[in-house]
Amino acid sequence: MSEHLRSFIDRLEAAPDEQMIKSALKRYARSHGYEQFAYLQTDGFQVKTFNSYPGPWQRDYLKSGYSALDPVVIEARRMREMFQWTADDWPVRGRSDLRRFRDEAIDHGIRSGVTIRVEGSYGSALMLTFASPEQKASIAGALDSKTALQLLITVHYQLRAVAAKTAMNPKRSLSPREMYCLMWASKGKTVEEIAIITGIKARTVQHYLDQARGKLDADSVTHLYAIAKDRHLV
Repeated sequence: MSEHLRSFIDRLEAAPDEQMIKSALKRYARSHGYEQFAYLQTDGFQVKTFNSYPGPWQRDYLKSGYSALDPVVIEARRMREMFQWTADDWPVRGRSDLRRFRDEAIDHGIRSGVTIRVEGSYGSALMLTFASPEQKASIAGALDSKTALQLLITVHYQLRAVAAKTAMNPKRSLSPREMYCLMWASKGKTVEEIAIITGIKARTVQHYLDQARGKLDADSVTHLYAIAKDRHLV
């Protein structure tokens, strides 16, 4: 690992809040010839994002469900290595929705960049993008796939760590087994199905879910998942 990368990761892991994480990532992006960054986590139709893009673009992206037609996200689904992209190459002929997406992205300074993607837990996907307003980014430093992967994983776990620190009183936090059962329940699995998947007895699965509901004052498993999601536990 280079000294530059080591220093950046040290700053990232020492960041006490999301603002400091964002500041460190923006500095790293600019040191490599990019203007902005975007961390994206997809889970089915749900999208979580943490980025330095302009506020109006962030709102439009989520409100309009742009992740379903975003060429970068689509390409990332089939790629397993880092890849470069430019909005000028997107096939927009005959696609008014994609043309509108491209034009809005360019207007907000997102015209070219590099993206790395890895598989997350429970069928989710994690992506880290560095973007430039130029037709082709003028890369100032080497950003190889191994480096990008280290950055992505570090960002992912540091965001979770920061969220966990402020989410709730430690006495009311969920145990690993309670979280494990909750995650499968959130995928629509029944107690019996979770028992088969995890190898835990059904009555024990129910016990973990009941314990979790009690800790978070939830009326049902659906309510439990909603509370856990709001507190960034899942």
